Amino acid sequence: MKNIALLFLLLFVFKVHAQKQYSPRTLVKECKRYKGTPYLYGGNNKKGIDCSGLIKNAFTALNVSFPRVSYIQADVFETIKLKKARKGDLIYFTTSGNRINHSGVVIKNKGTSKLLFIHASTTKGVRIDNLYSPYWEKKLVKITRPKVSW
Repeated sequence: MKNIALLFLLLFVFKVHAQKQYSPRTLVKECKRYKGTPYLYGGNNKKGIDCSGLIKNAFTALNVSFPRVSYIQADVFETIKLKKARKGDLIYFTTSGNRINHSGVVIKNKGTSKLLFIHASTTKGVRIDNLYSPYWEKKLVKITRPKVSW
């Protein structure tokens, strides 16, 4: 009986201290922990963060190695069609110039009028916006679907 109790105790301790695993839901949850954090170019903590830092930190919290810069992040996973976008997909934009320079994470897709994504806005910090706003829809470059294997 002591051995069984010890086994359950060890399993409980392991579960409590186990590393978080990747899933689209947990990626979004990690990003939402930064909601309201001010924007800071090159920032990577709650004092200030930028868009690619937000995504990198979320993956790091899930023990997944991921690049730091948006245009490099955009080449990691396979591109998907906009209509297939779902929670946890990564979304990339060009807001100036010709190279991807902004990124976010899809949190909800409600068809052709509402696709919500979380990102670090230069003017308002980490927030949720709709892709189908006059500004963002024109800036969209691509959407990728993370595939993380263990």
